[in-house]
Amino acid sequence: MVHERILEIVVYLVSHLSDRREGLGNLDEMSTDLRSMGFTDNEISSAYSWLLKHFENYPNDFSDQNDRTDSRSVRVLSEYERKLISAEAYGYLLRLRHLDLITAAQMEMILDRCILFDTDPLDIDDIKIIASATMFEVGSADLPYAIWVGDPESEPIN
Repeated sequence: MVHERILEIVVYLVSHLSDRREGLGNLDEMSTDLRSMGFTDNEISSAYSWLLKHFENYPNDFSDQNDRTDSRSVRVLSEYERKLISAEAYGYLLRLRHLDLITAAQMEMILDRCILFDTDPLDIDDIKIIASATMFEVGSADLPYAIWVGDPESEPIN
């Protein structure tokens, strides 16, 4: 799905920018790397647009986002949640939180949405679907917990 691919690009870019503590000076190089990884120009452009909107207060230095203390706290899963979500999937969710790609409230919404899935335990691909739907506001104001799984013409799960 397109949203999960855009999420992968966003995580790649923010991780790259955070690790190197650089601004957006080498976008051409990162775009070339992303194209070589199989991403389309449209997907890359969508990820850049989302990042610029998401981090509009930090247009030159994305690494400042990691200095906020609320992203350093760790949400401990309940016993039921630990059975529902694989360790790798939860690690990915924590990474999104640490990179400030999701807020604490969005993380709770993602965990709430996990309960709707019958798969035990949820893996990274499942978390990507749920997280991208939350991050990119897929759904509607009438159905804030709605996500689409499978055929885009089907009805949302709420």
